[in-house]
Amino acid sequence: MQWIEEHRELITALTGLGTLAVWMIYLQVFVSNYRRQLRATLLITRGSGSGLDARCFLSNMSSGPVYVASVLVKLETPAGSLMCPVTDMLQSEGEVPTEPRHRTRQGPLGSGEIRDLGSFGTLMRHALGKTSERHSSDDLHGTVLSVMVEIVGHYGSEDLPIGARRVFVVLENAGGPVIRGRELQTQQIRNRRDRRRLVADLERDR
Repeated sequence: MQWIEEHRELITALTGLGTLAVWMIYLQVFVSNYRRQLRATLLITRGSGSGLDARCFLSNMSSGPVYVASVLVKLETPAGSLMCPVTDMLQSEGEVPTEPRHRTRQGPLGSGEIRDLGSFGTLMRHALGKTSERHSSDDLHGTVLSVMVEIVGHYGSEDLPIGARRVFVVLENAGGPVIRGRELQTQQIRNRRDRRRLVADLERDR
């Protein structure tokens, strides 16, 4: 007890420093979790099959709504690469749909919502300038090696666009082309330098 009494000021100072350290760690964890919740997270997935008829789905896993401003497709072909905006849907001959969701892939996407961007075959034909809506693989056989789907949007009060992209490879088998994700996860574009580059992608779709 005498030792404690003699070193009371030191013990008090060390206790204060320990308490401060605990609160600093707690604050860092809180801020980190808060910032993670504020970040936009978009998922690009394949569903309803594995061939060219498979659908490309966009899911908003952010805590708030995201405005999808542009959808771009980059194709890798034996002749080189080709990047093309596919935000507006190709219209077949006949009456133009009155509902915006049937004319464009642009628009708000609420938290937890999913949007069907169309079949991979349709996205590829759009980028290649083919207007056919047929889902046969004849006109794409050996033409496309991989397809990258990139989403550019706006989220909350962010001053720069947000984005996500994912690459799908086109594999050939006996039953026809098969779509497979090159990576397991969707790449989130969060670096400020990369997000500035998204402005150029938006310019493609003006």
